Amino acid sequence: MTNQTPIIQETKADRVLAALMAGRSFNRFEAERQLHDHCLHSTVAQLQRLRGVTIERQYETVSGYQGHPTSCCRYWITPEERQRIENRRGLYLPNKEAANPTDQDKENGFQMNSIDNTANKNSGQISDENRA
Repeated sequence: MTNQTPIIQETKADRVLAALMAGRSFNRFEAERQLHDHCLHSTVAQLQRLRGVTIERQYETVSGYQGHPTSCCRYWITPEERQRIENRRGLYLPNKEAANPTDQDKENGFQMNSIDNTANKNSGQISDENRA
């Protein structure tokens, strides 16, 4: 077994958050083309629920299929919220040098071993001696 630096893969939520943190705003159609996010509303909900980010939104009408108007939401992060996130950066944005994917997505309790697709126990889980 060789010691290799783990490759930290950027998630869709990471891409969306990074773009919003850069001061950009998106509706669902722009996010699909530019960020490859086919369900921006769900990604926004995930960022708000799991990472505690406040994302603003406003309905707008855009040209849809065959030029017909369609309603959708535009999402952005205010400058004040971006500053708050920057002050607590380690909680929200991936640190490419030290991050562990398990720390960034609390829904994943196990980190997969890419060599043989087995799960390694997360050391943050309850130890056997503390179980009731």
